[in-house]
Amino acid sequence: MKTLRNILIGTLTLFFCIAANGVYGQNAELNELNSDSLYFEGPALFECNIQMPDNYNPDKSYPLVISLHGGGSSFETFKNIWRHFENPRFIMATPEAPYKWLMGDKIGYDWSGWPSGDSVFMKRAIKLTSKYIENLILVLKEKYKVNEVFLLGFSQGSIIAQIAGINNRDLLSGIIILSGPEINHPGKSEIVWPVEENVRSANHLKVFIAHGKSDAIIDIDIAHKSKDIYRKYGYNTSIYEFEGGHTIDKGAMKKIEKWINKQPIK
Repeated sequence: MKTLRNILIGTLTLFFCIAANGVYGQNAELNELNSDSLYFEGPALFECNIQMPDNYNPDKSYPLVISLHGGGSSFETFKNIWRHFENPRFIMATPEAPYKWLMGDKIGYDWSGWPSGDSVFMKRAIKLTSKYIENLILVLKEKYKVNEVFLLGFSQGSIIAQIAGINNRDLLSGIIILSGPEINHPGKSEIVWPVEENVRSANHLKVFIAHGKSDAIIDIDIAHKSKDIYRKYGYNTSIYEFEGGHTIDKGAMKKIEKWINKQPIK
């Protein structure tokens, strides 16, 4: 008897659910809601991985390298470039990019909201990212003893390294461009490059460019164009070409290590 009663209750419940779904579903179709969306600025906390040299001494001053991954990657993956250095005598900080997107079947992180396809959003985002880098530098300099600061960026990260580096030129010693585009001002539609006056004012910064000879995403000719632009404005600029494509090259990282340590690069 109890089993029969449970069956009846279950059947009635299912019936009312189906009926309710039919009524309210039709009603939802007949009365579409007006909606909109917007982007707004707000404070948030972001994670940053810090790696120290062997025998790190908190009472000693070190160069600081802030490494910025490419679009769609993550700081958790990019921090692994540390293993390409032979004997780093600097601190490396790898921050999380502020914009999270579903890219295929995985989450990717982006510096300018590029996957949105919204140029207005991207312009706002890239300005805020430059401020984000400035704040990160100040926080790291407060926590650690730092004598020099370098921004290192790969691909999209190199765009941010150049923009944030030039806009925050008084906080930096150099910029490292890995497989990146040339600086362009006034900017392209989705990128707010620094104005020419700021580019000129930042020529105390050293620039290191590394680029693959068979890069199918950003041609090697772009690297040479970038070198020429920086040298035109009086920057001390070095360039290293490697056999390979749009990737992190172990040989290039060893050259960069020597460059940071002010050792001769052969």
